[in-house]
Amino acid sequence: MGPVVENRTFLDPAAERVGTMDERRGTVGGALTTALGLAGLGYAARRLAGSRVTDVPLSPLVARGRVGGDWVARAGVGTGDHPVGEMDDMAAFAGDGFDPELVDPDVRAFYERTSEHALSLTAEWHRPFRTGAWLASQLTGRMEQLNLPAPGDGRTVRLRSEFERIDPALDPRDGARMWVRTDADTGDGVFVAAYGSHVADGERYVNIGVPLPGCNLSTVLSLRNLDDGAVALTTEAAGDPGLYLLTPSGSFELPMAQRFRVWPADGAAVPTDVPRTDETAIVATHEMWLYGQQFLTVRYAGQTSTSTS
Repeated sequence: MGPVVENRTFLDPAAERVGTMDERRGTVGGALTTALGLAGLGYAARRLAGSRVTDVPLSPLVARGRVGGDWVARAGVGTGDHPVGEMDDMAAFAGDGFDPELVDPDVRAFYERTSEHALSLTAEWHRPFRTGAWLASQLTGRMEQLNLPAPGDGRTVRLRSEFERIDPALDPRDGARMWVRTDADTGDGVFVAAYGSHVADGERYVNIGVPLPGCNLSTVLSLRNLDDGAVALTTEAAGDPGLYLLTPSGSFELPMAQRFRVWPADGAAVPTDVPRTDETAIVATHEMWLYGQQFLTVRYAGQTSTSTS
């Protein structure tokens, strides 16, 4: 399956200590809750998984337990080379449906020099998924992966980004790199994902893998131009785009969809419900659907380090 982290789980305490009976009961209770959560997610994923997929090149990276901001070092998947962006050159994605010359300079800079941007996010969970999202947040917080604010938590999370190239012997996708996003205030992992690309039928796709315990959640996205120099990355396109669950039993397509949109902050069509400042350079949204019903909207604002006060 590929590299995994050392043989410990995120249920383990960070340091050994002797606690009171109440503390030990709390630890056991937390462990049981997390174990049950993992079992429930695994069952749900198996029920949701659709047809087996064998012809889409997905990242093989998986975790054994807690992910977190130090996962790249613990898993031993990095090369020590630190690129600055999600992609090296947006021109590599040029094709019939996408012209990089139409992209606003601020949007293009975000993709090619991502780590030079200070990002912040807010998360909105839509009905009727809020109860499930709250339960899942107890698990994702312990995993430090897909670690978004729970329903009702309206705080803005400031992110710190770091990239590291992945050893091509461990992940052969084109340009594979880890993008590690941590909470700038707490240091907790928020998103830890392996970004790369591949070409099929003449189109280059963005290809992302999110390591999870014993599996990964992968997505393939088509890059499209929007008005005013904005861009969209979407699974709603012909060919390879989609969301996939990679497991020891194979890879399966999920009945899910997602779309990322990024606008220049001064664009005419930019959403007005994204918290921002006068220094904001780009605004982005990340939307997800399950069986055609939207369950999540994440809103981002980003400013370059040169504009950070």
